[in-house]
Amino acid sequence: MYRFWDSLPANCITSAALGFITGCALEIHTEIRKIELSLASTSWPYFLRAQTGVAPAYAVMIFRAMSGNMSHYMQVIADVCLFIDLTNDVLSFYKEEVAGETGNYIHNRAGVDRKPPANVLAEVVEEALAAQNRVTAALRACGSEGIHAWATFVQGYVAFHLTQDRYRLNELLS
Repeated sequence: MYRFWDSLPANCITSAALGFITGCALEIHTEIRKIELSLASTSWPYFLRAQTGVAPAYAVMIFRAMSGNMSHYMQVIADVCLFIDLTNDVLSFYKEEVAGETGNYIHNRAGVDRKPPANVLAEVVEEALAAQNRVTAALRACGSEGIHAWATFVQGYVAFHLTQDRYRLNELLS
């Protein structure tokens, strides 16, 4: 990995992989599966959600061509990760609802926020869009290379979800 990436992006990719393994272990752990979420544990849903994705790895990979200009993209990595995580949650919500799956970010957050999942879904859509807008605005100030990489990623990421049978979104679009 370190032969192909500068040390900081390589560390982000490695950390994301280790976090993913930890997140998967958390999700299947007997005690964690039985957890009764406290209303005060408002950060838990996103902590678990962030651990079970590899958004930091994807985030630095988006800007591979800019590896010598980390100052242009590192400042947006947190919002890129937020966009990746939340967009996946929004676009996965339908298939999870149809399958009766409730061990996900939307339902966990709905539980601690005492809101219906549909309301949380609407909030998450707005949060994902806000993150996307912040990334776009910050990258626009750095020139066309970063904004092009970001726009290409966003289009491909959404298209991937829309075209994969696993997400069942064709059922909503037909």
